[in-house]
Amino acid sequence: MSRFTDFRVLAPVSTSPSILPAIDWSSIGHTAPAPVAVDYKGPEAPLPEAEIVIFTWTDAEWSALDHVFLHGHAQATQQSSTLSHRWLQFSHSAPSSGNEGGKLWGYYQLVDVQGKGAAPHRVLLLKSDTHLAHPPWIAGLSSLVDLVAAAHPQRIYSVGTAGGADQTQRLGDVVITNSAEIQLKIKDNADCGYNGGTFACKNWFPDLSIVPEVQSTLLFPLSRVATTSALEHVLQGAKRGRHKDTEQLSPFTLTDLVNSSLDPRNLGSPQVLNLKDKPLLTTDYYYIAIGNTNYAALEMDDAVIAHVAQQKKVDFVFIRNISDPLVPAKTPDQKPIPEPAREAWSSAIYDAYGLYTSFNGALAAWATIAAT
Repeated sequence: MSRFTDFRVLAPVSTSPSILPAIDWSSIGHTAPAPVAVDYKGPEAPLPEAEIVIFTWTDAEWSALDHVFLHGHAQATQQSSTLSHRWLQFSHSAPSSGNEGGKLWGYYQLVDVQGKGAAPHRVLLLKSDTHLAHPPWIAGLSSLVDLVAAAHPQRIYSVGTAGGADQTQRLGDVVITNSAEIQLKIKDNADCGYNGGTFACKNWFPDLSIVPEVQSTLLFPLSRVATTSALEHVLQGAKRGRHKDTEQLSPFTLTDLVNSSLDPRNLGSPQVLNLKDKPLLTTDYYYIAIGNTNYAALEMDDAVIAHVAQQKKVDFVFIRNISDPLVPAKTPDQKPIPEPAREAWSSAIYDAYGLYTSFNGALAAWATIAAT
């Protein structure tokens, strides 16, 4: 599993992230988000109006968003219910996704987040099953953002996992940026008319004033779970996998694959990084940086949101957690690590830790809303 393949609800998603901690909102002088009842008229009905829309994408991201915004008062436990049963399906005028799952678009819930004002911020949480890198490609994702804009939000967030852009971005860190660049290879996408473009929200950037307190008090230190012994277990599990890429991973040891961005000694204090005006890179293929890049992070949807949001005159921001940090291209003794081996290791790290890192990203998003 990777952030490229963890993209559709082919079966009900289990809400069993028993590893996520309860959130003590009072420890930072705030209250938990409050669920808002929706007069639900079925999946074909328009989305309810909201001041803010938060997109999220993968199974791991969805589970973390649900925990932070709906059930964070208690530690998550094994439950018989599923997110696809508890969230509301949205498929208004949606096309089929072909052989890759059921009908699009996704699932939603509505919450109020109390900020500094008397009235809370109404927030629409949207788990998107529509992606740039999967049918119906860029046309499908653009159509979904159009439908979201019809709910008249003032701001659109995209919150989710990402690949690290350089070694300073460690597993569990979170980056916040207002800019995205797009690079496309799939034929159905490449002729969109803005391949290679960069889009930025110049009129607004979220308030980060309570982020430092959230960072020091509530974020989950990945050092608790990404220990040396745990990483060794992840590596051995990846080597036993059935994917063809695992064959090229077999010769490499943990020492070969762990750099400073994954070293357990560096994972005890996750950071929320303000990278305003530094674009993240949106691709329609699974891109892993070979070395340090000039991007904020690496992901696969956000530039499309930026492009459509600009057209609709809606502000936007991207909050991406580092779920798979930069994988070295060479071992410490300079032996090359083949691309398939790097992808297999990157996927194994995402699979093991993407839920924890997504918890940090969801908390960072909440912090920027609660600050105003």
